[in-house]
Amino acid sequence: MDKFSYFRRPHRLPAVNERARIHLPPVAVLGLGRFGMGVSLELAKHGVEVLGVDGDEKMVQECAPLLTQTVTADCTDMETLKQLGIDQMQYVVLGIGTDLESSILVASNLVDLEIPHIWAKADSDAHAKILSRMGIDHVVRPELDTGRRVAHLLGGSFQDFTAFAEDLGMVKMPPPRALVDSNCDGDSLMGKYGLYVASIHYEDDGWGPWDEERRFNGADMVVFAGALASLEAFARR
Repeated sequence: MDKFSYFRRPHRLPAVNERARIHLPPVAVLGLGRFGMGVSLELAKHGVEVLGVDGDEKMVQECAPLLTQTVTADCTDMETLKQLGIDQMQYVVLGIGTDLESSILVASNLVDLEIPHIWAKADSDAHAKILSRMGIDHVVRPELDTGRRVAHLLGGSFQDFTAFAEDLGMVKMPPPRALVDSNCDGDSLMGKYGLYVASIHYEDDGWGPWDEERRFNGADMVVFAGALASLEAFARR
């Protein structure tokens, strides 16, 4: 008896700009909640073939027109994973987070199938620790990451923020008043503020590399990188 209650392959997916393409082999996303769906749609948007699997047929139907393949199936069943060809995949994203038991069962199956690259969502420190001890190399905490991002955006100085480590980040912001209409090179910026410019959006030229010969304009938008404490202190100048 067929274990899959729903399967669909859309006739045509949107064309992808080759410059924006993510060059990956097909990716399986198990669990199409907010996280799994977000990963799936972003991969598909950039030209990656995505197999989306979830036990909720409504979720599957919602994603079906946008992904390469979608299936309603029980991801905790090893035989089901094999029938879906998950054992042949190089990249699998485990998007099940709120159901701890299901997450652990699926993670165990993926480890047993020796999937080379497994990315798994965790909803707590304990969950993340369990997944890591099971052999999942890439454990992500989307709610925690979003919380950190919002905390640094609340003050209004940064237009965008991302952290790369516990104390290292990158922000998008206008140049502080202390730098507007002043000359500042990379050495002095690093020496005085402990930061460097990753990119800059000039009012008349768009995004590009920083030209140290040009003065900062209040209408410019700059991507600064450095220690989080340095970025916060810099924004107050």
